[in-house]
Amino acid sequence: MAILFVRLPNHIGDAVMTMPALNLLEAAGFQLYLVGKPFVGQLFEGTNRRFDPIEGNLLDDIKRIRELAATVERPRGLLMPNSLGSALLFKMAGISCTGLATDGRSLLLEHAIPEPPRMHEVERFWYVAYEALKSWGIKPPYSKLTKRINMKLAKRNEAGARNLAQKIHLPSRYAILAPIAKGRHEGKEKYWKHFNELVKPLRDRGIEPVVFPAADEAEVSRLAAPDATIYEPTSLGNFAALCSKAAIVIANDSGVSHIAAAVGAPQVTIVGVTDIDRTSPWNDKNIIVGRKGRWPEVDEVITAIDDCLKANR
Repeated sequence: MAILFVRLPNHIGDAVMTMPALNLLEAAGFQLYLVGKPFVGQLFEGTNRRFDPIEGNLLDDIKRIRELAATVERPRGLLMPNSLGSALLFKMAGISCTGLATDGRSLLLEHAIPEPPRMHEVERFWYVAYEALKSWGIKPPYSKLTKRINMKLAKRNEAGARNLAQKIHLPSRYAILAPIAKGRHEGKEKYWKHFNELVKPLRDRGIEPVVFPAADEAEVSRLAAPDATIYEPTSLGNFAALCSKAAIVIANDSGVSHIAAAVGAPQVTIVGVTDIDRTSPWNDKNIIVGRKGRWPEVDEVITAIDDCLKANR
């Protein structure tokens, strides 16, 4: 089986959105060696794909990936990010790489794929993989992209989530809230400021609202949803498994919303500044409320929650 090095995007949500494209590459007969930021590795523990982290020091990363590439005859790579840096890493590590012709990097690529028209990020990553296969003379094994990501959970994460649920006495019906979204989009905050107003309506419906914050978000999560049940941070893999068992996941358009989509959880995604045509969670159980330029009112979100719960009984 031929080995293919794949450079993953740096952010959790973007890494999730590559999963259908990775499945396509695997179905085409490749054994995938994934390269990316350390924290995204847990998302792929349920697969047989190798994962090698890059730490951000270019010279050290090049040395480590070059040593790995040297074990493979004529190493070939595919770039999911658009950046010049991702192409430079693979090129200097001795990997012949293919990717979109963006960021002035075409001369570093074996095959430069024309940039596609505007589309959802899942579709764009799929396009990159599909066109790469054709450029290598390989017929893509299928051409239909479904509206499900179907992330494979590692058995140890499923067990870890069960053990954690027993330890903290997690109620059987719970809603995972993700009131914080890091960073800014076009200079604007990416999170809705009324998550605490969802706590009572959820409890009135027999669902316990819970928060599993990232380690660096524990304090701000308590401020954003003080009346919810807030637990200690857990691993990304365990968190994904907890999402898969939730009655509903309610989040901003963020990494959490994409993890929920990856495991097929019923979800409500709250937007106000991001472009849902490009970055909304890829999940047929997802209800989006709000739009770019207008955050939703609380009653709109509660209606969306009721609609989602009804549709997923």
